[in-house]
Order: sequence, then C-alpha cells, then structure tokens
Amino acid sequence: MTDPAASASAAAPTVTVAGAGVEHNGRRRDPVPLSSAVVIAVVGSLVLAAMNGSYLGLTVTTGVAYAVVTVGMVLQLGYSRQLAFSQSVFMGVGAYGTGILETKYNFSSAESFLAVVALATVASFLVGSVVTRAPGLALALATLLLPLFIYQLATFSTYLGSFAGISGVVPFWNGATYESALVRSGIVSVVLLGLATGLVLRVMRSGIGLQLMAMGEDERLGESLGVSLRQRRLEVFVLGSVLAAVGGAILASAQGLVTPDVLSESAEITLLIMVFVPGRKSVTATIIGAIVIEYLTTSTSFISTNLTTIEGVVLILVLIVEPDGVAGAVARLLGRRTDRWAAGLRGAARRIRTRESGSRASDTA
Repeated sequence: MTDPAASASAAAPTVTVAGAGVEHNGRRRDPVPLSSAVVIAVVGSLVLAAMNGSYLGLTVTTGVAYAVVTVGMVLQLGYSRQLAFSQSVFMGVGAYGTGILETKYNFSSAESFLAVVALATVASFLVGSVVTRAPGLALALATLLLPLFIYQLATFSTYLGSFAGISGVVPFWNGATYESALVRSGIVSVVLLGLATGLVLRVMRSGIGLQLMAMGEDERLGESLGVSLRQRRLEVFVLGSVLAAVGGAILASAQGLVTPDVLSESAEITLLIMVFVPGRKSVTATIIGAIVIEYLTTSTSFISTNLTTIEGVVLILVLIVEPDGVAGAVARLLGRRTDRWAAGLRGAARRIRTRESGSRASDTA
C-alpha cells in the first residue's frame, strides 16, 4: 500500500490557488485510494478467515476498530496538525450508540450503524463549530477535558449501565456459531477500514489535502493562499470524529459489550500511542501499529497490568526522541542510504568517464 506522506509531491496534481479554492489541471483519477481500500479489504478478510474465529481473530478485529480511529487521527494530528484529543469521546458515541439502539430499541446492526454515523456527524459538527474556533493550544485543552467529563457521566448513569456498561450488542453479521459470527463481523470491519483508508488517502492526495498541508505547516501561509481556515478545521474535526465513532461501533460489535473504559483518558492515550509510535504521518504505519499494539496489550500480562505507566513513558520518549515515530525514522534512514548510494553511483560514473576519456586520448596519441 502506498503511503501518501512519502509520495505526496509526486502524486498530487498540479494546482493553482485562486481565491478560496484550488483548481486542478486535467489529470486522470488517482488510483492509490481505491487500490489501498481493496488491498486492505481483501487481505484483511483472508487473514481473519484463516484465524477462524479464534481469540487472535478477536484481537485483530479489535485492533481494526482502533485502526479506523487512528486513520482519521493521521489526517487530524499528522497531516493538518489539528491538536484535537476528543477521539475517545466520539469512539464512545459510536460504541454506546450502537449498544443503546440495539439493546433498548431493537435496532438491527445495520440500522444502528447508520444511526450512529448520522449522530456522530451532527454531534461533531455542533461541537466542532465551537472548539475549532480556538487556536492550537486552547483547542487541545478544550478537547482534552471532554473525556474526563463524559467518562464521569457514563459511570454515574444507570441508563448507560454505570461501571458495568451495556452487554448484548450483536455482531455486524451474525452466524450459526460464535466463531462464524466473529469471522463475518471481522470481514465487515476490515471493509470499513478499507473505506476509511481510501477516503482519508483521497482527501490527502487532493487539492483539499494540499490546503490542509499548507494550513498545518503555517496557518498564515495557508490563509494567504486563500485557504478557508475555519471551514477546513471544522471539516477535519468532523471527519476524524465520525471515523472515531465508526471505530467505536466496530469495537462494540466485536466485543459484544460497551464499558466506560472506551471513554476514558487512558483510551485517548492508547490512541495517541497507536498514532505517534508507528508514525503520525503514515496511514500504513498507524494501521499496522494499532493492530500490533492491541495484540501486545492483550497478550502480555505485564503490559496489560502496567498499561497506563508504560503508555505514558513510551509516549513521552517518542515525542522527545522521534516525533515522527518509526515510519519517520525509517524514512530518514532510507533517505540517507539513498543519498549515499546516489553519491557512490555518481562517483563511479565520473571514474568511468575519466577512464574512457583517458583511453581515447592514448589511442589518439
């Protein structure tokens, strides 16, 4: 799967900024978003089918739920540098919305999913219309407090099941046995992950993506180029929040229950780890990182017991040592090696030309 951060300059079409918009020269449709979506859906479905409803399959499906959220966070935190930390709240909206609609109002899984997406869109638009008016640090503080408030609300609400949460959430796609239902629901989950990835890549590699990049690098520069900062901030916030709600719905469907833990600050820190450790600018890295980190947190007793401490230490170290994560470090290492290889090839070419010119001179003499 091609990573947009590494090929944005080559793949992005030629643009000219006019007023508040970006106009494209005539170019054929970019195949990368669609091909990425298809690859994720096909490969993910085959992997989950091979796991045949095992505990590892449940872990991977849970990781896919987090991956949907982190894909949106790449666009928010990595690409446009929007310091919004409300993803766990909207993940809770998706999870609790699915649980409430299915257990209390007898919605089907498809009906509850569509209703949750609509609810998350409206809620994120209303919240985003207020919080995205604030500059970077103020936005970070405002959204950082949301998980605290919503978590307390969920734990003290009998309607939301208090600390026990809501059980009895049905899978996306039921089956004759638990294992077959898990495989089918996992396939639906990876298809949703593929669609989310294709959508985010499409945005990144479009004229809007160039506007978001300019806005992330320098808001004054973006504004001078005609970018509507308020509109783009709101659009990025809404898209990231809706993808978080989709991830929450997948999580509830896979696990069959919803607890307040999905809304907690610890859940938000876990999401940040899944973005910053693999690489906040790489969609591919965050998808792999989300699944691997979920596997590590559930398969190792030491990590699961000391999860909060380990996550805090890891996040601090990554932010200090390598803010671009593993993908950034690898890209720089490969870039240096490529530069050395190129320099070696140029030196060899010069030596060959020197020998050839020397040979011609001796033949002439």
